[in-house]
Amino acid sequence: MRQVALVHGWGGSYAATWQADGWDAALRDAGFEPVGVDVAGHGPQGGPHDAQAYADLASDLAAKLPAGLHGAIGFSLGTKLLLELEARNPGAHGRLVLGGIGDNLFAPEAAGPAIVAALRGETAEHPPQVAALLAYAAKSGSDPACLAAVLERPANPVLTEARLAAATAPILIFNSRADAVAQPDARLVSALPGATHQLIDGPGHVGLTADDRFRDAAIAFLTD
Repeated sequence: MRQVALVHGWGGSYAATWQADGWDAALRDAGFEPVGVDVAGHGPQGGPHDAQAYADLASDLAAKLPAGLHGAIGFSLGTKLLLELEARNPGAHGRLVLGGIGDNLFAPEAAGPAIVAALRGETAEHPPQVAALLAYAAKSGSDPACLAAVLERPANPVLTEARLAAATAPILIFNSRADAVAQPDARLVSALPGATHQLIDGPGHVGLTADDRFRDAAIAFLTD
């Protein structure tokens, strides 16, 4: 069975993102075996409240992934981590489907401080982008203190055009024009000239994994 890992975004979990949005069943119907992982500090199992514990999220993820993957699908932070692993070990995780990521890959997580303040109850009203991410996080059953620590971690992963040039895996970049987090994405697309790029109208950032067009494109790319 061809195994495909699914890596959620900040605040999510495998169950709350991929299973809830129907990816498990769709992948199995297409002949794949989904491999679910939770990024460190996410999911009901919790984790440390110390930001230093999240100083290398990609290594933690790598330890959870089986060898010989046919491919991996990432969303947002999950996509960043898959690209970090690809830069370290090109081609090791098969075909990569990267959703909800753009030129923000090269910059600090802009909404981080506002989200941390909200998680700690220091603010009551939130801009739409922050409110959407908080709602996404609430579905995962994650410990808010863990999620805050993840946002306050030492900067990682740190990716540059030079590091991305090492990539050899077939890559699909899939984004929505309405994604205020991941748009624009021209710099990322330019840094991965061999990648396939699809841009759709419709969902904002956190709605991408629930969009059938993303799921269908991912499965088609993995099947190719």
